[in-house]
Amino acid sequence: MAVKRTRSAVGLPAGFPYSLAAGAYGLCCISGMVALDPAGKFAPGTFEEETERAWQNVAAIVEAAGCSVAEIVYVQCVLSHINDFGDLNAWWRRQFADAATALARFTFQAGALPLTPQY
Repeated sequence: MAVKRTRSAVGLPAGFPYSLAAGAYGLCCISGMVALDPAGKFAPGTFEEETERAWQNVAAIVEAAGCSVAEIVYVQCVLSHINDFGDLNAWWRRQFADAATALARFTFQAGALPLTPQY
């Protein structure tokens, strides 16, 4: 079995002690991602801006790994605050307008996410 690992690519956050993606057997697993700029620094903004930035990073990682966003099956969304659940649903509806083709999703709150300011 050959495992393909994606450590970095142009425009992606870099400098982490883990792979941004790893693929084998036709599957590609993406590491967790928050709203980081290409230097790996948190890029603060509104909930929607941070969510969009994180999604852009995920899409870029997927493509750097040789896959397509259209092939994503399942996503885990980790929120700093569960109160943002409605905002996530609103963003999700805009991103995936057809619920029949939307990704499967599991969403939960974490006490503290790395690289993000603590509220």
